[in-house]
Amino acid sequence: MKVCRMFTHLPITVQQAELDDSGGAHHYSTPTHHRYPSVTMMVSRTKLEKDKQQLKKWRDEQGEKLADYILTESSIIGRESHELNENYLNMIDKNDDFRLISHAHFKNFRSFLNKIDNIHGIELRLFSDKFKLGGTADCIAEYNGVLSVIDYKTKRTPQKGEWLTDYFIQTTAYAKMYEELTSHKVKQLVILVSSEKNTKQEFIKKVDDYVNPFMARLNQFYS
Repeated sequence: MKVCRMFTHLPITVQQAELDDSGGAHHYSTPTHHRYPSVTMMVSRTKLEKDKQQLKKWRDEQGEKLADYILTESSIIGRESHELNENYLNMIDKNDDFRLISHAHFKNFRSFLNKIDNIHGIELRLFSDKFKLGGTADCIAEYNGVLSVIDYKTKRTPQKGEWLTDYFIQTTAYAKMYEELTSHKVKQLVILVSSEKNTKQEFIKKVDDYVNPFMARLNQFYS
């Protein structure tokens, strides 16, 4: 991997949670010994019924073994691509023995990564006593000069904006948790998508536009 630019890091002192998988699902243990469910759990359990049925239909069409294989491979590729992105932002010149497709995704992401600077944190394990949630933010930094929560997604096909609502709710949760912990207001949500069709997409939204949908899903989760 060749780093083609220098990034400024502005690490913010923040107490972080610890990931706790002891119960078979993601939870986060806070420095004050609370144990909160993850944002991804909250979003998953409050999905619209039509989205749940669509996932079930896909699994039925693929068959359980193939569906599990595809999801496992997708998870590995996503993890490897994330690590390549993180190494780049941390200016670590490291050639990892990863899948070629993971490197292809990283090449897609790189032009977007070059829009990032003044990095507050990478892979920040956040939590909120107010919302009783925890979660890990891929990156909190300025994107085109605006403080943002930045999330990377690797997909099999190009995406449409209306398919990404859950991701914007998820990143809104991270933005509000970060604000609670640091008093730094995050204004922007950035979802960067690379697909196996060799496409790259950039989706940008305002945090304020997703606060109400986030709160509605949170209330549904805890009702």
